[in-house]
Amino acid sequence: MSVILMIVTALTAAVLYGAGAAVEQRQAAAAPESAAGRPRLLLLLARQPLWLLGIAAQIGGFAAHAVALRSGPLAIVQMMVAGELVVAVVIVRIWSGRPLSRASWAAALTVVAGIAAFLAITSTRHGHQAGHQDYLVAAGLGAIATGGGALVAAGVGLRASGRRRAVLLALAAGLADSCSAVVTLAFSHAVSRGPVALFTSWAVYALVVCGIGNVLLTQSAYQTGQPMVTLPIIAAITPVASVAIGVGLLGETPGSGVAAAVGAGLAVLVTSLALAYLARSVPHGPQGQPSADGAGDAAVFYGAPARPRR
Repeated sequence: MSVILMIVTALTAAVLYGAGAAVEQRQAAAAPESAAGRPRLLLLLARQPLWLLGIAAQIGGFAAHAVALRSGPLAIVQMMVAGELVVAVVIVRIWSGRPLSRASWAAALTVVAGIAAFLAITSTRHGHQAGHQDYLVAAGLGAIATGGGALVAAGVGLRASGRRRAVLLALAAGLADSCSAVVTLAFSHAVSRGPVALFTSWAVYALVVCGIGNVLLTQSAYQTGQPMVTLPIIAAITPVASVAIGVGLLGETPGSGVAAAVGAGLAVLVTSLALAYLARSVPHGPQGQPSADGAGDAAVFYGAPARPRR
């Protein structure tokens, strides 16, 4: 029963996350670049009803994700949640009114397949075996590692421009997503210990901090207006980083053997090549201009009529 619950809730989270990401990307891409990485970006976006709808979808995805994480291993859950990329890409292409080339579709699907293959090969055979307190300490170290990496990538990305900016901010957002997943897992374990343990656990307060930081970094990545760059990178980085934390710190036992190691390496290589193809093949117009990615016009963000696409 727990396996069925894990599958249903993880796939539900993927659909809600993907739909929310597509909606948020459309709104964030029209925000002024000067707001990237600042709380002002969230204040501007909060005025947009469509963006709030995207956030509502993400909250629903978070709820489903939390149930899935409680029902199964981190790596397996993240593997299924990675399907959000397909949902987001479909919505972005429908919204833009411009079809995605077969090669780009193949690359996007390859990213998802590569993530799934990597996580299937490295998936855990057993749950964590550490005590409750040791587990929370390990999760805290994982959160610090991924959160710190996200801050470094964001700091460099905000000083960059063009595709390099999009790639670095997407990397930061992916690491922030992984940090949130680890904290959510710790939170779900704290909940099981009762109300007193819940409110005395660091996971409760870290969840709030990670949530705000995660939203800000993700919207900053979307704000670059290159969804076919940012969405795949975020979708790839999040589960791979989660596996690293699960195996390295949380005591989850990965698949072993030379064949497994070679297979995991090939999956990473193929996924990386597909990501590189997507990053190089998608055209990107000047800031504030409609692009082939379906990025919104700045005029739409401020309530003016949209210019017709050509």
